[in-house]
Amino acid sequence: MRNVRVLAVIAALLFMAMAIYTHPLKPGIPVLQLTFSEVAFRSILSEWTPFGVEIFKRHFLIDLPFLVCYGCLGYLLSTQTRLFERFAPAARSLLALALPAAAVADATENAFHLTFLFGAGPFTQVQYFAAGVAASTKWLLILAFIGGALYAKLKTAE
Repeated sequence: MRNVRVLAVIAALLFMAMAIYTHPLKPGIPVLQLTFSEVAFRSILSEWTPFGVEIFKRHFLIDLPFLVCYGCLGYLLSTQTRLFERFAPAARSLLALALPAAAVADATENAFHLTFLFGAGPFTQVQYFAAGVAASTKWLLILAFIGGALYAKLKTAE
């Protein structure tokens, strides 16, 4: 349980640091993440100006350790706590994999975005679409885990 608490604190600190650091970006990073075309991706980068794009580039220094933390945290919460004890074994197994899978999708999305920022294009429309799919998958898995955790807490409170 100590590992869970330590990891939760580290993940929370990394998330807060990332939120504070990227706060100047309007629209926010999730809007960029959910683009599926080069036109949409480049449009947001142009709204950010070169200063904002530099913030985005540097935020990966926080985002990469953060995704490792939240992936591990989700697994540990699912397997080393009683959070999902009332769920069927199959549901517990799926929830245990939700945040690690979200972290993999996040890393995939980051790899695409870093390639778009630093790589020697041109890039295909399929690559931009794949980045959007990876980001969408990440967010859906995160929401599924949070929904499962909220449901578990509500059931425990009854």
